[in-house]
Amino acid sequence: MTTGDMASWAIDDPRVPEILNMVAKETGVERARLVPGATIAGLDIASLDMVQAIFALESRFDVEIPVIAEKSGQEFATVGELVTHVLHTIDHGPAV
Repeated sequence: MTTGDMASWAIDDPRVPEILNMVAKETGVERARLVPGATIAGLDIASLDMVQAIFALESRFDVEIPVIAEKSGQEFATVGELVTHVLHTIDHGPAV
């Protein structure tokens, strides 16, 4: 994703803080560190923690968030990419 893609998730979207709070809870990463440009690797988020966060988001928003099975949620390089992907799935369903 590009920087433009990260800007596409509106800070005033009420779902963004909820998504970030859930990711923080499931991964153990301090909420303040979950900013659009922060890398998943740089935050040292384990793949199992990312999978748990995705499951929690799916349950909360009653959607199936498509991920690549072999990557276990690690296909998102940044927090911005993850949030954009979740918002897109909530709004439009999974990308085909």
